[in-house]
Amino acid sequence: MLHSSRSAACRKDGVLAAMRRAGAFGRREDGALIVFTLYILICMLLAIGMGIDIVRTELARIKIQNTTDTAVLAAADLEQTLSPEAVVKDHFKRAGIDEDAITITVTNVTNEKIVSTQSNMMIPTMFMDMVGITSLAAPSRGTAEESVTDLEISLILDNSGSMGQNSNYRLNLLKPAAKEFVDTIFEADSDTKRISISLVPFATQVTAGAELLSHYSGVTSEHAYSHCVTFEDADFKTTSVPTTQTLARTAHFDPSSTRTPPYDSGRVCSTLGSREILPWSNNATALKSQIDSMVGQGWTSIEVATKWGMTLLDPSSRSVLSAMADKKLVDEEFRGQPFDYTRRATQKFLVVMSDGENTNQYDIKAPYREGLSTVFVYEESGRTRYTYYDETRVGSDKYYRVSEDRWRSTPNSANDAVRWTWPEVWENMGVKKYTQDIVSEALGGTANSYYNDIVNSIASGKKNTRTSDICSAAKAKGVIVFTIGMDTYGQGDATLADCASSASHFYDVESTDISSAFASIARTITQLRLTD
Repeated sequence: MLHSSRSAACRKDGVLAAMRRAGAFGRREDGALIVFTLYILICMLLAIGMGIDIVRTELARIKIQNTTDTAVLAAADLEQTLSPEAVVKDHFKRAGIDEDAITITVTNVTNEKIVSTQSNMMIPTMFMDMVGITSLAAPSRGTAEESVTDLEISLILDNSGSMGQNSNYRLNLLKPAAKEFVDTIFEADSDTKRISISLVPFATQVTAGAELLSHYSGVTSEHAYSHCVTFEDADFKTTSVPTTQTLARTAHFDPSSTRTPPYDSGRVCSTLGSREILPWSNNATALKSQIDSMVGQGWTSIEVATKWGMTLLDPSSRSVLSAMADKKLVDEEFRGQPFDYTRRATQKFLVVMSDGENTNQYDIKAPYREGLSTVFVYEESGRTRYTYYDETRVGSDKYYRVSEDRWRSTPNSANDAVRWTWPEVWENMGVKKYTQDIVSEALGGTANSYYNDIVNSIASGKKNTRTSDICSAAKAKGVIVFTIGMDTYGQGDATLADCASSASHFYDVESTDISSAFASIARTITQLRLTD
């Protein structure tokens, strides 16, 4: 019995001891750190794997983007003969990138090519797929553009009398400066088909020339001796001259001389070949030859020259250029010009040079522009004689024979006198010859009163306003206007400064600095072209 009791007590003590050991083991924390460490290690390994996937994707994206940039640059090259699509895909294929996964867009117009590509390639992951992310995006996008800007320039040069003073002092400085300007512009691009220069010499008027003016059907036809037009105020508020617009042909006359016939130098509209506009030329030799032939004579009409310069930049002249191209008078490559003002690959410039302010401009008033005149002419004793005809005079003696100083019933004794038209009168004598030696002799009164009835004079005030109007119209169309004042000594500075696109576009220089002014403008134009 005693032995049994002891055995039971031992078993009870063993159970209690085991329970105490189990409780102590449960209260111990040594193993919890190992579990936490394993959990952190797994998270770290997953983060590292995600980082590796992200780095792999970014490296792939950089490679794709670099390939994209290289491909679009090569494809947008205007000298590239292969198709842009073929160029881009070849670059991707050589880089080991799926070329079918990219989208290519091409815009190809005259002088301009734009190539764009876009892709959103997916890079398979190595570790992130354990959390359900099987791939990452590697997007790329690229656009390259190459364009060559067409230059349209009107070069407007003063040929007034002051340019020829002192043995052509200013003109002799202007000519090499202007020729250097032409060379600099053309040397900026070996493809001169993209550059056109219109040369506009001016003095009292601008001589358009028979060919150019023949394409403006609205020009009046009182005579064909010379080829200028007289613009109205409204014409200077717009850059265009429609070819069908009515334009008054400037009378062929000398407003100041008593010579018979007048010298060309005294006529409002010069007939000198050097005074004619040379439009839309890419021939440096022809332009420089025209510059070399310039002579200084006449008054100053900056506004008329600027109007013509703008006309040659305005799309309204496109049909004129095309017609002259048909005659091989303008390079065939220029067909379609002047381009629209909104065309991205075109820049238009006015370069206006003068040595002074606007002065005088003249034309003949109606009814002295056309039709039969009051003058009969005949030969007597080897001399040219004149008779004034007054159809309103009472009686039969309506013919005042100037050489006889008396009224007669016939123009001359032989009755073979020829009645001139008004254009023939002005072709053969100055207005002052007519007013002083013919009409005032016949009717009495002062020659000045008759002169004022015949001649329409436009003074500097109105001409300055017109200059401002046409320059404002040009700038409103986006034309860049440079102006040069050569030895102006303050005269004309306000007009030329107002005409320029900005203060920095106006060059107020002494005569010896004219070359620097033209050189600076030429550099600016070529730089603007390169940065377009």
